[in-house]
Amino acid sequence: MIDELEPTSQLDNIDQALAKFTPTSLSEIDSVSLMNRIDTKYVSNEVLLAQLLEMVRADYKVLEVDGFRRSPYETLYFDTLHRDCYLDHHNGRATRLKFRQRRYMSSGTAFFEVKQKTNRGRTIKRRVPIASIEQTLDDASKDLVLQTRSSGKTLLPQIWTLFSRITLVGLNIAERVTIDTELSFSDEQQDRALEGVTIIEVKQERNLRNSPIRQCLRQLRVPPMRISKYCIGSALLNPTLKRNRFKRKLRVVGSHTS
Repeated sequence: MIDELEPTSQLDNIDQALAKFTPTSLSEIDSVSLMNRIDTKYVSNEVLLAQLLEMVRADYKVLEVDGFRRSPYETLYFDTLHRDCYLDHHNGRATRLKFRQRRYMSSGTAFFEVKQKTNRGRTIKRRVPIASIEQTLDDASKDLVLQTRSSGKTLLPQIWTLFSRITLVGLNIAERVTIDTELSFSDEQQDRALEGVTIIEVKQERNLRNSPIRQCLRQLRVPPMRISKYCIGSALLNPTLKRNRFKRKLRVVGSHTS
């Protein structure tokens, strides 16, 4: 497991920008859960994020949990011995899966989650509650796995991720935006931190290009980029993994590292 990163001055600027947003609660955002959705992702840095938040604060509320607007998340990803989930993503398979245990540290809740990317470009997420993150799957988690095409394959814990998440909810459209900062990864041998990097994910029921945050990102010349924290973390931690199709993404991520 990995240690939480210390805050930086850029994060102070981000917190100041977040303080200007109208808050919303976990119960209020349940209506915008978007478990079946279109995702659009972006990679940027903490300097630009503070500017972006100032630009969009009139169009979104921010999730606040126990007075905090950046919430720590802890995730343990599972994959097969031969990293089938990683390779499906690397090789461009249209339909692919990811399996993870995630603890929402602000609320104290934890889930085993299955994310499926369909050949229509949609993301479908299913999950079951768990008591805590463990190195093995409980019966309810195994039952969920049995409903996927990986039902005959053994899943093993592979890498940890830790990050702080900002969650925005659109005021005028059904849209959620998650912004991950303080990203770090670890396995049994080592850990890696992506200091200064932010990953922004816009989640919509359908592809709405008039989204305020997407328009602002275009103004700031931040292009969309398909990226997986699990795959990037795996490639950073394990140099033996196939990575040819991830080299450009790794360069982009590296260019935003402070």
